[in-house]
Amino acid sequence: MFLPSYAEKVGQRLTKTRSFCETVFSPSGGWDTRENIADMPEDRAVILDNWFPNSSKLTTRRGFTSFSTGMSGDVSSLMSYQPDSGTSRLFSAAQGKIYNVESGGAVGAALGSGFASDKWQHVNMATAGGRFLMMCNGSDAAQVWDGAALAATTLTGPDTTKLIWNNVHQNRLWVGAVNSLSAWYGGVKSITGAFSEFPLYGVASKGGYIMGMATWTRDSGDGQDDVAIFVTSEGEAIVYNGTDPSSSATWSLVGVFQIGKPIGRRFFIKAGGDLVLITQDGFVSAASMLVTDRSQAEKVAISAQINRAVNDALRNSGSNFGWQPVIYPKGTMLLINVPLDNLTSHQYVFNTLTRAPSRFTGMNADCWAVFNDGLYFGGKDGKVYLADNGNNDNGTSISCDCLPAFSYFRRPNMVKSFKMGEAVFQSDNVVNPAFDLNTDFTVLSSTAISSSVGGIGGTWDNTTWDTGVWGGDQDIYRAWKSINGFGRAASLRTRIQNMGPQISLLAINYIFEPGGYLR
Repeated sequence: MFLPSYAEKVGQRLTKTRSFCETVFSPSGGWDTRENIADMPEDRAVILDNWFPNSSKLTTRRGFTSFSTGMSGDVSSLMSYQPDSGTSRLFSAAQGKIYNVESGGAVGAALGSGFASDKWQHVNMATAGGRFLMMCNGSDAAQVWDGAALAATTLTGPDTTKLIWNNVHQNRLWVGAVNSLSAWYGGVKSITGAFSEFPLYGVASKGGYIMGMATWTRDSGDGQDDVAIFVTSEGEAIVYNGTDPSSSATWSLVGVFQIGKPIGRRFFIKAGGDLVLITQDGFVSAASMLVTDRSQAEKVAISAQINRAVNDALRNSGSNFGWQPVIYPKGTMLLINVPLDNLTSHQYVFNTLTRAPSRFTGMNADCWAVFNDGLYFGGKDGKVYLADNGNNDNGTSISCDCLPAFSYFRRPNMVKSFKMGEAVFQSDNVVNPAFDLNTDFTVLSSTAISSSVGGIGGTWDNTTWDTGVWGGDQDIYRAWKSINGFGRAASLRTRIQNMGPQISLLAINYIFEPGGYLR
């Protein structure tokens, strides 16, 4: 005589009680703070922390590991030097010193010290004499790395101790000082010598000062049609086309465009043939910014789907240091660092293929850099960390939290009594999530305890045969858990404390019984 399996028991119960079983697929459309919670598309999520939305599933983010140590205080700048040939360098700035951290481990002697600020802006510049890294912070003499040593710049014209931004446009180095509406430019492929002033006082009608300059590469490559964009503190984008600012025949004003005020000195990044800018109107692209009236900017912003959260963060923390966008091609990610306070930072993250957003927590970064295809951030504890690496956050579990959009399960007029829930995972290890059922659009604080998911399976010749769990291809893990709730719509909040390999959430199944119909 055979006892009925668990699945058979569930089937018998469904038959006797006229229960329904419904599936909601993974919210791969990403985090959503824009839509009405009662009318949110089912491929979105009300909460999505430390999950990355792929085209058809969610995957837990990878962890980070300590990379370089021996500094003190906040690591406020990471600067990548890319020579024409030879070894690339990664420099960090902390406690008034600049270090070479390319090799990881404990840092050696500082390359430079005695600086008043660690908040450097930098740019790589190719000249006839080689490739240089130029950096400035608005408080100290601008510095130049020539491939072998760090020294103060020898350019003349502006006060080099006040230079705060830099950019390379049409093979010329451009720089600007704090609280100034003048830009300065050098000779073609020259990082030294006399620089000429290019004032914008008569063009910037709202006043203020230049926050920074960017180059918009409209055809995805360097060429004659690249335009220069000067962005002021008052939200004016002043666009010029041409190569030689000293000649009206080769340099002309395209227009002045109104955008949201830029946030911080590191407010933009090149993304393919476009620019991504952090402004008071959200995270916007140059392509949309220059063809859309500012009143419509929020609708076309990259961050449109989460602009409510973005606006709250900008309102509460927009003056904090640490706002910075970074493109991470290897992970198909655009990350925007959001410094909530002096200790805590979040990252608003977008899939560069689908634009679906999520939020990363637990990485309290001051700055970011991509170096040799790896993603690095400067911590607030005198360390540089390698992100998207390892299975935990430097020994701490990764807290992954997902509250999918509420669903009526195709029966909006039915009141439902929810009995069981099941999350379907793809993983190298058994997954034991914590569930909290939320009904009728009420988001409750989490109460269930989330179990930690450990490392991968056993290693050959080190694990007991017929006892250890063996690693290998990812398997599907699913298990019904009892849930209790009563309402027309519901969402099962799913949380994991992950200490193991990446986990993918594929779908969530619900079993409920009819509790009556609304007529």
